[in-house]
Amino acid sequence: MSLIIQESGLLTILQTLDREDSAKGNEYNGACDRLAHQLANQLVGNDPDQPTIEMTVRPGVIKFTEPTIAAFSGAEFKAKSGNRSIYVNRIYLFDRGDELVFSESTRGNRVYLAVAGGIKVEGSNILASGDEVVMCRNYTAQHDELFNMLKQQHEVSWGVDTYALVEVYLSDTYHLVKRPDIPDAVYASIEAEEYTVRNEKYRVALYLEGDEIETSDTGIEHPGIKGGVYIADGQPVLALNDFNAYTTAPQVGTIPSYHMHKLVQKRPGSKIRFKCVEADDAHANLYAHHLWKKSLFKAIDYKLSKELIKEKM
Repeated sequence: MSLIIQESGLLTILQTLDREDSAKGNEYNGACDRLAHQLANQLVGNDPDQPTIEMTVRPGVIKFTEPTIAAFSGAEFKAKSGNRSIYVNRIYLFDRGDELVFSESTRGNRVYLAVAGGIKVEGSNILASGDEVVMCRNYTAQHDELFNMLKQQHEVSWGVDTYALVEVYLSDTYHLVKRPDIPDAVYASIEAEEYTVRNEKYRVALYLEGDEIETSDTGIEHPGIKGGVYIADGQPVLALNDFNAYTTAPQVGTIPSYHMHKLVQKRPGSKIRFKCVEADDAHANLYAHHLWKKSLFKAIDYKLSKELIKEKM
């Protein structure tokens, strides 16, 4: 059976965790918000690298054709299914014919939907209204127990609280890993400025505006890098997952992966400040972020196991 994309919204795509080679026409350059992608899968008992449905700015309407356990993570969109309010970072059972309808977001602009047992990636991953997304139904023993538990209440009484994610999503300060060939004066001017997100070219780049940054433009073509901070017409351009393979814009540094998940949730009008750091400091922060994420996923597993044990008693 499948999920039906009743309405595709603004940009709805099947997305993998990391970049993958794929058939012509697909854009498997990885989930922009890797943390939300993994968190949604973790909640429904999937491997964190299972594909999810990534929806941007105006999420689509999803119809379920059979009982399905699902969760969404990322932006704090309000959602409904019939008379039920559906919340971010919680686990729900949807029955055949149920529809998941999103409205406005109080924070962020990207949401990731995962379903228990996984989904197949077939044909184009760009989803249009009326498309079907095939469910793998690779259910584990834990999935079976979860289905049995949710038959009565259709949702669990807990979720990942916003406060658990506040440090990794709500700060407006971003680390910028310095390059040895860029003068310190450039970084001093970058740190002194507060930038505004002017607009986003979906999954390609965020365009900022603030005081002009002076750099030497050699015009040499070099590879584009996800997280790269480039200067175009004196303003920062922040590269996202689908950024150009090559660019002649000068690069002044890179935003490390542990800050990319909150970067891709920025909307036009949002504020951004930079803290310029050395590569060694970024590596230390990356390891700390890895440990935090590991502890978060363990906490989800523990809470879910506790619920399932309580159900058997």
